[in-house]
Amino acid sequence: MAFIEIKNVFKTYAEIAGISTLALNGVTLNIEKGDFAAIAGPSGSGKTTLLNIIGALDKPTTGQIYYEGADITNISINRLADFRLHQIGFVFQAYNLINVLTALENVEYIMLLQNRPCEERTRRATELLARVGLADFMHRRPSQMSGGQQQRVAVARAIAARPKVVLADEPTANLDSKTAGELLDLMKELNKEKGVTFLFSTHDKMVMDKADKIFHVKDGSIIN
Repeated sequence: MAFIEIKNVFKTYAEIAGISTLALNGVTLNIEKGDFAAIAGPSGSGKTTLLNIIGALDKPTTGQIYYEGADITNISINRLADFRLHQIGFVFQAYNLINVLTALENVEYIMLLQNRPCEERTRRATELLARVGLADFMHRRPSQMSGGQQQRVAVARAIAARPKVVLADEPTANLDSKTAGELLDLMKELNKEKGVTFLFSTHDKMVMDKADKIFHVKDGSIIN
């Protein structure tokens, strides 16, 4: 049994004037625990839609999503929210940090939602920010940090909740090649040290070169 199973997933979006768009066309794939994998394809290929469905941020039109054998496709909105909170870490292309909070507070926030004790939240957030090279930046707000630093905060935040899988949507898109390489090396280390499964959507060759497994998507279909 695979850690994550995607079975015959279709996703159709309705548009104006009754015209619909087929974003995913019968996608089937398996993600194993501990994978460092990429969903690769050009813009408009369906890779972000697929990542959002795997992350329970969106639902397929038809098809099933299984986590460790449990079908999450049609569970309630509240149960999906709880599932995301405790099982999945997200790293977004636009970072999605809370601007009025410091780096430390941003990393703590996900643990606050999990009702973790204050002392534990602060200790873990401090340790993770040091781990991603931001020990001297933890009291800065996002506007006071570079793009690479913000993305490192996003990675620390994603790991803070102790998820089983981290989903990263084009994590290197806004970074220079040196910073992108350092970030990927960091995530690879976390993958090996913590056993966390990483799944990226990307069209960046650097990400594909680092991945242990690649799913190529074109016109909403897996082509490899």
